[in-house]
Amino acid sequence: MLHYDATTRTFDCEPTLNDSQVLDFCRQGYLILPGAVPDHINQRTCDYLEGRIPANPSYLPPGMSLQDLERIRASHEPSSIFLEDWFIEHVLLNAQLAGIMRSLLGRRVGLPVLASHHRVECPAQPQGWHHDADHVFGPELHFVEVFYFPQDTPAALGPTELIPGTHLGPSRRELSEKGVLAEGPAGTLGIHHQSILHRRGESTASGIRHMLKYNYWRTTPPQRDWIGEPGFDPHRAYYGGHNVARYVAHLYYWLSGAADQYRILGGQAWPWSSANQIGPSYGFGQREGYLPDWRKQHQDGYANP
Repeated sequence: MLHYDATTRTFDCEPTLNDSQVLDFCRQGYLILPGAVPDHINQRTCDYLEGRIPANPSYLPPGMSLQDLERIRASHEPSSIFLEDWFIEHVLLNAQLAGIMRSLLGRRVGLPVLASHHRVECPAQPQGWHHDADHVFGPELHFVEVFYFPQDTPAALGPTELIPGTHLGPSRRELSEKGVLAEGPAGTLGIHHQSILHRRGESTASGIRHMLKYNYWRTTPPQRDWIGEPGFDPHRAYYGGHNVARYVAHLYYWLSGAADQYRILGGQAWPWSSANQIGPSYGFGQREGYLPDWRKQHQDGYANP
C-alpha cells in the first residue's frame, strides 16, 4: 500500500527488492523498467512538454505565480510538471518504481524537485561518454536518478546508453565504444546511480525524442529493511572481481546501515572471492583493516579507516 504525503512531498510503501537485487544494483548501477507508465499518461506528458494542453498545477509553490510556472514549463527544466496530479500519480508514484525507490532509499522517499528535459531532434550523433556534473564517488546513496521516456524509444531514436559498473569510480571510453541501451516502449523508466558513465546514444531515425531526468531523495538513515532473502549470506555473496568487490561491498554495507562495521584486509580476503576456492574467504567481519579508496589518493587503492 503506497502512502503519499502531499505536505512533505514524500511517500512510503513496501520495498520490492530483495538482498540479491539490491546487491546487483550495487554492482551494476542501474535498472530498467520497460513500458512502466500507461500509454495515455505518456501521450499527456508529450502534450504537456510541447504546450498542447493547459497546465493545471495542484498548488502554487511558495513565492511562485502561474506566470512563473509557465516560464518554467517552457524551459529545459520543466519542473512544473511535478505539480500535475496525473504526473504525480502515474509517473512519480509509479508502483513498479516506488517499490524500488523504497528499497534503495528507505522510508519516506523524497520526490523530485527539479526536472531536466532532454529533447532531441533526431537523427543526431552520439554524445561523448561522461559522468554527470557534480557526481560523487563513494559508498553513500543519498539519491537515485531516474529517466523517463514518454514515447517509444528504440535504438534508432538514441536512448540513454550506460556502462554498467562505472558508478564505482572515474571511467573513460572512446566514442566508438558501445554500452547498454535503455531502449524500450513508451513509458520506459531507467533507474541509475547518478555517477554512472553514460551518454545519449546515436539516433538514425527521424523525429523528436523526449526524455525527462530527475532525482529521488533519501530522508532517513539507511538500514537493511528491504525484502530479506532466505539463505542470503553476506560472507559468501558475489561482490565482483579484483578492484571492484571492495567498492560494491562497501556500498551494500552502507545501504544496510552497517558502514561503521565495514573493514577489509586486501589481497585474497573478503569481499573478493573465486569460484575455485575450497572455502569461504578469510577476513569477513573484521573490526580492523582498511576502507576502499574511493578518491583514488593512494597507490594501493586502500584508505585508512
